[in-house]
Amino acid sequence: MSDLNVQSLIDAGTHIGCRVGRWNPKMEPYILEARNKIHIIDLRQTIRGILRSKHFLREIVASGLDVLFVGTKQQLRGEIAKVHSGAGMPYVEDRWIGGTLTNYEVIGSRIAFLEDMEKKESEGHLETLTKKEGARFMREKRKVYRNLHGIRDMFRLPGAMVVVDPKTEYNAIREAHRMGIPVIGLVDTDCDPDVCDLIIPGNDDAIRSVALIISHLIDGVNAGKELRKERGVADPQRAPETQSIKAGGAPVPRPRRGGPRRPGRPQMDGASKPAPGKARQKMEGGVNRQVEIQAIDPVKPTEEAPKGETPVEAAPVATAPAEATPATATPKESAPVAATPAEAAPAAATPTEAAPAATETTPEKSE
Repeated sequence: MSDLNVQSLIDAGTHIGCRVGRWNPKMEPYILEARNKIHIIDLRQTIRGILRSKHFLREIVASGLDVLFVGTKQQLRGEIAKVHSGAGMPYVEDRWIGGTLTNYEVIGSRIAFLEDMEKKESEGHLETLTKKEGARFMREKRKVYRNLHGIRDMFRLPGAMVVVDPKTEYNAIREAHRMGIPVIGLVDTDCDPDVCDLIIPGNDDAIRSVALIISHLIDGVNAGKELRKERGVADPQRAPETQSIKAGGAPVPRPRRGGPRRPGRPQMDGASKPAPGKARQKMEGGVNRQVEIQAIDPVKPTEEAPKGETPVEAAPVATAPAEATPATATPKESAPVAATPAEAAPAAATPTEAAPAATETTPEKSE
């Protein structure tokens, strides 16, 4: 690898920042100038950040802990994967799985599931499955492998985490802060430097820039491994099946936000229970009153009341004329019929026509 100097960083394009309109004012101490509406990063600050990060990673690895590298940008996935071949450290390059740090017990069980699937495949388990079952098995294996293959050798929580572009990897940084893991960030001019414990100002989009900085950090990790052997510190080993996240010198979690949790309500006996409210007193008083009435007069005459009180049920029948009162008002509506005496006269003459019919019927009866 090349030496760490300003010229090598310029050749890699590390000094090129983002456009002026996208900058974060907190990055002003690390910006040299603005040229053609693009910020130029001060490479002296970049070299200082790389040296401090290398020294920090060397001490972390020498103490027996690992370093997790995170970079999920599409163009940087190949460079992030080199940390495993160059230093044997875990990495995440495809997608950050929620709970990788905060729920490491479940992540460890999924890694064991991946190893079990690979073991079944090597033993010829696919030959015993149908075509559909075999396709489902391989699809599940590819999915788990894509998400966890970079951290399958991370047997416990890392001692530090290196992040490329904190804006993209904000979820990973938040989990690291919650678990008390220090974060080293490759920060561009559009990022917030306060979310990282150690920052390396530089171009986080150019492949050559990221590859150069990662290579220097790998040198710090390898130096820590040599120092680990000199001190006689054992390498990280797989934790027991319990996958305890606090075993093996894991960092102490930071205190939760909002202070400690409030204790639950203590269980009280009958003598120390608080007095009930007014609504409950009223309800209980009504229930007690009904109980007292039933105790004083156990005979219930109300059962025979329906037989003796039948006239009460007939009372609505007596009030029926009240419903018929609208019928008495009908003469007002028939008044126009009465006002036409000329038309009503023929109706009065009908009895005279019916009289002969009556006289005709009498002789038939006499016969």
